[in-house]
Amino acid sequence: MRERVRFFTKKSGHKYDKDPATVCSTAVNSGIRSISPRLASRMSVEAIVRTIRRRGIVHRLYLGNSCLGDSGCVRLFDFLNSPAGRPCRESLTELFLTQNDIGPHGLLAVAGFMKDNTVLRELCLSGNPLTRDADVIREFVTSLNSSRLCTLQLLHSNSLSDPFVQAFLPELTTPYLRQLDMSAINMTRAVVPIIVDYVRSPRCHLERLQCNANSLSLLGARSIIDAIKKSNHTLGKVNVDDQHMDEHGGGAEERAIAWQEGWRILSSATRRNSGSRITVKTEATALLRYCRALYLRSGQRESLNPPQPASLFSRESLRYQKSCLFFKLPFEIHLEILTFLAPALSYQQLVRVVRYAADITSLPRVGHEPMVRHGGSKAIVARDRVSAVERQPFEGSWRPPEWWECHCFSFNCSALRRWKRERRDIWLTEVGCDTWESGY
Repeated sequence: MRERVRFFTKKSGHKYDKDPATVCSTAVNSGIRSISPRLASRMSVEAIVRTIRRRGIVHRLYLGNSCLGDSGCVRLFDFLNSPAGRPCRESLTELFLTQNDIGPHGLLAVAGFMKDNTVLRELCLSGNPLTRDADVIREFVTSLNSSRLCTLQLLHSNSLSDPFVQAFLPELTTPYLRQLDMSAINMTRAVVPIIVDYVRSPRCHLERLQCNANSLSLLGARSIIDAIKKSNHTLGKVNVDDQHMDEHGGGAEERAIAWQEGWRILSSATRRNSGSRITVKTEATALLRYCRALYLRSGQRESLNPPQPASLFSRESLRYQKSCLFFKLPFEIHLEILTFLAPALSYQQLVRVVRYAADITSLPRVGHEPMVRHGGSKAIVARDRVSAVERQPFEGSWRPPEWWECHCFSFNCSALRRWKRERRDIWLTEVGCDTWESGY
């Protein structure tokens, strides 16, 4: 029996170069770093493009330290945005461009690739100079807001400093971003008010924020912590450790006591947020199942979608509803009853879940999965010709074939049925049930 190809993780001890859906720079650009940067960039990107063309699917591009530079980055994304690179664009969920000397032109190329991209989940631009140009940063964050990116890493980019944060955070509005890493980018306490405004605003849907190894100061870190405690219900992991806290007055003992108190407050707030977020997501998902069974019946083919909440049901289900006393009650009474099934949800969250569940057009399509044939030593993948635009909006990202998914027995395996978790998270975000919401 042929050995099954699996999605490997670092924890399991496997290597990415054994993964047929991963393009790793170490496999395509070895031996080119001793030549001129311009020639190295050209040779590297050509080798990467050739490798992408040979693969049936590409889920992960690990191109750290690939000598791309601005010119190579532009060439790479020109290819990915072309018809020849479309299969890769529609399946690429992880993109790592660490230490590639990417500047403003390369960042604009990345922004063009990210614009309206509903598949890409992780982007790493750590160790690149990028830019302080406000116009370029605005273009980048606009593309980010139109995408469904979950993780953005900007670590160890000392040239960014305060100007980047001042142009980036005030424009960040995407509800899908869950992790933002800005460690060691030379931030100072001048940007603390901007960070505070962001974490307190409804624009913030982050679950993890990394701002350590900067110069935010002890008072600045405490301001961020207080803002999270009072006004933020999404962040579950926060790191604001400051490498220069000992330079801002006070004795060592006073600073240690102040930081321990801040850490205690932060730990309490993040535990509160994590618990409430899990409860809201669990109850919203369960309520969807209950409402599907309650409001939708098998064999439906049409959908009525008038503006009135009580009329969101299919014609066949209406015949069933006439014989059920529950459906003779006002819609508001329906919601009051359903509140007992999801007490952690606010009234507006409850309404959004019920409206979505009662709409037959929101049911996912079937029959559009990739077909996989195993031939020789490599897997051959024939993708369907249904474009990303024609897919249902809540289907999530590209669905991996069965041979791609990890089959280990660990419940906490980070690769286990990943696309299902992503699809669920996208739906929760769309109906506003990705975090606790105040109000009835």
